[in-house]
Amino acid sequence: MNWRGRPLTSHEVMLQTITATTSRTGLTVHAELDSGEYPTGIRVSDDEIAALPITRHRFHGDWNYTLHPQPPMDATTTDSTPDEALANRPTRLTRRSLQDPEPTGMTRRQLSELTDSLTPAMEVQREQVLRTRRGHERLVAPGAGAKAKLTSADRVLVTLLHLRKLATMDLLGQLFNTTAMTISRAVKDTRPLLEAHGVHVPASTARFLTRDDLARFLDPDKTKIEATS
Repeated sequence: MNWRGRPLTSHEVMLQTITATTSRTGLTVHAELDSGEYPTGIRVSDDEIAALPITRHRFHGDWNYTLHPQPPMDATTTDSTPDEALANRPTRLTRRSLQDPEPTGMTRRQLSELTDSLTPAMEVQREQVLRTRRGHERLVAPGAGAKAKLTSADRVLVTLLHLRKLATMDLLGQLFNTTAMTISRAVKDTRPLLEAHGVHVPASTARFLTRDDLARFLDPDKTKIEATS
């Protein structure tokens, strides 16, 4: 039964109901019956989903996206002019762009408050790790010596992105200018702190294989959003 209460008694009625859909802006709908048989119970892996040539829209890319018949060509490899290539170049990724609510699953304020609440425990945790590696108490004042490869804010952010299953460890390493091993260690240390604070991060359906994929998704250019909607 459809939303108007019309019983959907046959496939023909269903098709007629769908094709009758219109809008004030001139929308028309074509629908036809697909009589093919499709097996059920087939599972699609995350890797197979990630390999699909999908361009996710800026607004709720989990739901709104374009599925291409083949991977879209990189704008820099086409015969575009220098000005066109520059205009089509993906946005440079920064820490602020990675903190966007779309990839993290929380507002910037929530992320900031979470980072502030976890930082003291993360600093204690890091001191314990360093003490274990040295085998003795520190000999220099706190803040002296080698700097951490990732700040507390970086560790929280990269752990959220990992738990959201947005990218591989290798890609996260590229985004944070470090190695996949460093990312893995940061996630391993930070994840228990998130769980202890009752933070449970749902996985996203968005998957990104390259920096450019993520940059295009986070591109703030509204004209590009409209063009792909």
